[in-house]
Amino acid sequence: MQKQTKNNTQEAGHILSFFSGVAKLTGLPHVFLHEVLVDVSGKRVALVLGFRQNFVEALFFDESFDLEQLVFRSGELFSVPIAEHTIGRITDGFGLASDGLGDMTGEMVKVFRQAPPIFDREPVTTPLSTGIKIIDTSLPLGRGQRELIIGDRKLGKSTLAIDIVLNQRHVQSPVYCIYVLCGQKESKVQEVVALFEKHNAFLYTTVVASTAGASFAEQYLAPFVGCSIGEYFRDRGKDVLIIYDDLSSHAKAYRDIALLLERAPGREAYPGDVFSLHAGLLERAAKLSEAKGGGSLTALPIVETQEGDITSFIPTNIISITDGQIYLERDLFEKGYFPAINIGLSVSRIGSQAQPKVLRSVVGGIRLGLSQHKELMKLTQLETVVSDEAKEKIHHGELILELLKQRKHTNVSWPEQVILFYTIKAGLFDDIEKEKWSSFETLLLELIRSVYPIVLEEIEMDAFDAVIKNKIKQITEDFKQEFEQH
Repeated sequence: MQKQTKNNTQEAGHILSFFSGVAKLTGLPHVFLHEVLVDVSGKRVALVLGFRQNFVEALFFDESFDLEQLVFRSGELFSVPIAEHTIGRITDGFGLASDGLGDMTGEMVKVFRQAPPIFDREPVTTPLSTGIKIIDTSLPLGRGQRELIIGDRKLGKSTLAIDIVLNQRHVQSPVYCIYVLCGQKESKVQEVVALFEKHNAFLYTTVVASTAGASFAEQYLAPFVGCSIGEYFRDRGKDVLIIYDDLSSHAKAYRDIALLLERAPGREAYPGDVFSLHAGLLERAAKLSEAKGGGSLTALPIVETQEGDITSFIPTNIISITDGQIYLERDLFEKGYFPAINIGLSVSRIGSQAQPKVLRSVVGGIRLGLSQHKELMKLTQLETVVSDEAKEKIHHGELILELLKQRKHTNVSWPEQVILFYTIKAGLFDDIEKEKWSSFETLLLELIRSVYPIVLEEIEMDAFDAVIKNKIKQITEDFKQEFEQH
């Protein structure tokens, strides 16, 4: 059957099978991938996901769709409205407003796009300051990078990502943020929204949320909708950060869809094209060349592991796509190290080329110092006699470990990190008792923020000569005398 319109005769599809919104249709011989299907009134009702010789695979937006109805081709790819005022809004996985502030309006942007070609990109060299000491010093991120956050559940992966978003309000050159919640509990969505409202993050952030109870179509589309919003601003020369929380849930939803469509299951029952699905999504993160506006889209996907197993299918897939990973470990979490990042298993392949030069000059030996500390601690457990040099390295490692700890929702800017790690390098912490390291650090940074902001400004301008170093030493020594008297 065909539907008569003013301009043409439109193909009509019959539902062959339908379960949880996943359907097979017949009667649409010329349909194309990611085309929107409409009902007789012209309302969008489904998305084409694939096709075989005898039928078309589609995801229906409403799982209670009347199966007696016909669906028709729209001739359009799935698009969402995006504009400057999309920032500060909350949308569902279809890009429709879910914050009660009125409908989304703006330019209709196609959700499924190709990644920018290599000749439209530039090397990633501009730092993305996170305000988290262990990341900025040891795993620096650049604008346009793709860095995986990976670990077991309840280790602080989302907290880490949320803090990176919250800390963008302290950055001089603004970064727009898109936070995608895919397949998460309703309570988690509310928690994230409440945090962003409390810290005024909606001034520069958009939330795209599809809950675990949402349709398969909404869960499937959410990351792509978020990516399109990010690309809209990136293509206008802005710097954008997007968090995918999390791609494990997205992969599971896609696996359920594929199994309902009777596609051949592969490793761990995932369909064979789940790799290309996520590769196509994450490759869209890039630093564009000046000729293309010079904008950037940085992606931080989150993946959940089971019992710390990073060798399972989805983690290995995403690790191979991204430019490094931040690995959170249960042992560190249980010992009270927050954030519980294992520096040995974490890596940033962009690394120091996207780190401020001044910060790079004072934190160069941190990873080496921590790895030496770990090895030497094994010797002490064997009750071996340890040399004075080894004791010094153990002490230095303990000091760095202590000062890399950070409470959630706190920010330490990179110029403050320069001061902190320069004072460690200069040995100004060596005669302070171990129990007082943390409070000395906190009070010293508070003093510098309130009384000596000019020092932070000079460091931010890449000035770190002998004059500033002496000034930092003098401030620290004077404060130390006062600190020890109390």
